[in-house]
Amino acid sequence: MIFFLYFLKNGRAASRFAVSVNRKIGNSVQRNYIKRKMKEWFRLNSLLLQPPHDIWISMKKPFDRGRAAEVENLFLDALSRIRHR
Repeated sequence: MIFFLYFLKNGRAASRFAVSVNRKIGNSVQRNYIKRKMKEWFRLNSLLLQPPHDIWISMKKPFDRGRAAEVENLFLDALSRIRHR
């Protein structure tokens, strides 16, 4: 399990997104890289969520540039599953 994703429909006009990365995961450079990538993927694909949701991701394992595409696919799959609920 690379991350846990929690979601809840909200009554706002747009979705909200939060990422938490534990201090045990790498150094600050690696943690900030993970947060930047997750936020960018959400920004590019936030329209997948209709109606708007509150999304919180809790990272459990680190990933680097080599595994970023794999994690992005998992993230997009999770967003598409939220849409169908």
